[in-house]
Amino acid sequence: MLTNKSLAFKLSLYILTCTILIFIVVFTHNWLVSRRLLLKSLEDNAQNLAISTANKLDQFFISASAAPSNIALYLEISSPTEKEILEYQSLILKNSPEIYGICIAFEPYRFHKKSLLFAPYFYRKTPAEIVYMDISNDASHYFYADWYQIPKEINKPLWSEPYFDDGAGNVLMSTYSVPFYKNTGKEKKFTGIVTADISLSWLQKQVASLKFFKSGYGFLISKYGSILTFPDPGKIMNDTIFSMAEEEKNPELRKIGREMTKGKSGFVPFHSTLLQRKCWMYYTPLKTTDWALAVVFPEDELFAELSRLHWNIIFLSSCGILILFLMIIAISHKITSPLRKLALLTKDIGSGHFDIQQLPELDRNDEIGGLSRAFASMQKSLSQYIKNLQETTAAKERIESELSIARDIQRSIIPKLFPAFPECAEFDVYAILESAKAVGGDLYDFFFIDDDHLFFSVGDVSGKGVPASLFMAVTQTLFRATAKKHTSAGEMVSNINKDLCRDNEMSMFVTYFLCILNIRTGELEFCNAGHNPPYIINHKSGELKQLRKIHGLPLGTFERPYTSEKITISAGDTIILYSDGVTEAFNAADEQFSDPRLESLIRENKNLSARQLAELILSEVKKFANGCEQSDDITIEVLTYHGLKK
Repeated sequence: MLTNKSLAFKLSLYILTCTILIFIVVFTHNWLVSRRLLLKSLEDNAQNLAISTANKLDQFFISASAAPSNIALYLEISSPTEKEILEYQSLILKNSPEIYGICIAFEPYRFHKKSLLFAPYFYRKTPAEIVYMDISNDASHYFYADWYQIPKEINKPLWSEPYFDDGAGNVLMSTYSVPFYKNTGKEKKFTGIVTADISLSWLQKQVASLKFFKSGYGFLISKYGSILTFPDPGKIMNDTIFSMAEEEKNPELRKIGREMTKGKSGFVPFHSTLLQRKCWMYYTPLKTTDWALAVVFPEDELFAELSRLHWNIIFLSSCGILILFLMIIAISHKITSPLRKLALLTKDIGSGHFDIQQLPELDRNDEIGGLSRAFASMQKSLSQYIKNLQETTAAKERIESELSIARDIQRSIIPKLFPAFPECAEFDVYAILESAKAVGGDLYDFFFIDDDHLFFSVGDVSGKGVPASLFMAVTQTLFRATAKKHTSAGEMVSNINKDLCRDNEMSMFVTYFLCILNIRTGELEFCNAGHNPPYIINHKSGELKQLRKIHGLPLGTFERPYTSEKITISAGDTIILYSDGVTEAFNAADEQFSDPRLESLIRENKNLSARQLAELILSEVKKFANGCEQSDDITIEVLTYHGLKK
């Protein structure tokens, strides 16, 4: 888009862009630092407020729990009569305005040996009127109730989950239960439970009075997540923080709920469905009851002043940048005027008109004068350069044409028509060769020596390119020409090695693995001249093994005899021959495909056909390399033996 714009415009644009980028970086840094500091300040304030409120609530519960704790202690250290218990119980309730009711529930036959139950209960009918009742007359038997059984079993005081008490005017309440015991000399014997019923209306008012900015609010949940206070009264004791999270499909709220019920503190962002916007929440536990208090801050209200300040900065900076842009255009236009004149003349030179006698501004000593003199020198050398380039291009095209011919010749040497022997049902063979360069040094071959014996092999010539391809062609030609003259694979390799060592002035060599398969009996004779050991898949057992025996050094190194060995393969067995271009393929992390990865790949796909397995190996090698340049030729030859058809 800028290619047709003037240099003055581009220079102005680049300077302006850099200025804007610097401004953006500084502005963003300032915004992030300001935001972080503001959030830190908010977190500290929220923490102080929440902890202060939580301490106030804890103090309320501590004060309320003192009465039942004192009664329990009184009952443990003395043996009062029924009258004394009732008088003391009534007196404690009168002096504890924060308590709605007090109950002393004895274990069966603990107070009267002849009486099963005894559970006097005093409660406030009105703020000034205290009423007595004996809940032991209740047919439901109080000693089965949770407020009795749980503290008895856990052997410690306990605040109950909040509940609505219909008898107290449908007021939200909680019960504090304290177990008490009698010392029999040998052990402390459980005697009963003292309870205090507490109205939570004061607590609700305290939390409801918490206000933060315009829309912030606080709420309280119980140990198990029940909503105790909330701006929406319909949620109180009807929902838990987890049911709200499920209803709103809000996993963040569910996670916060888990942290709150575990007694943890935190300052986290979350989306408030009540306010329909992003907010921040600080939550902290109430130590006395294991409940949790949370305060919520709307993020937009929190950053409102900061946003206004930054919008003012953006407006003023934009005006300044516009003025700077106009000044830069004027200055750059004046500086680049000589360059525009020079550009008009260079268009003629670019069109091939090298006969311009004089370029302007040659007498200047600045960069523009230097540019003019450079163009003058270019005039003289460009013509000669173009002539040389044409000659070089023609030579390169000839070489590429010759390499293409060499590649076609090389490919014509190796068999590439598949299926290779459609009339032979005893075996199935498939091979792939991919050169790293236009021509390569890898080879594979397969042909019948006679009606019963199939020759197949894989080789890898040292080096790459044209020399390797020629050495490969010589090797393959020698094997095809002499295969029928030898009685064993070892003898064949020994004689061909002599021929390759003779007049080998470039000291080239080839690793080679050949096999001679009797397609009638399954007898497989093989000789390995320093090549990668192939794999054999046993069809019946599913076992995968390598033919690791090396019978000699690569061919062409020095004259020496080679041996061979024989094994018998069964119908369904598969042999996989390959060159080191498979296992030594590299990826971008400079890792090799490796033998273990190849072995694992073969093991997982051992039931594929010869063609499918060869193509899969090549595909996985390319996928592993992921576009990296091929470092070596890749050759894969797979033969599956089917045996004679009955």
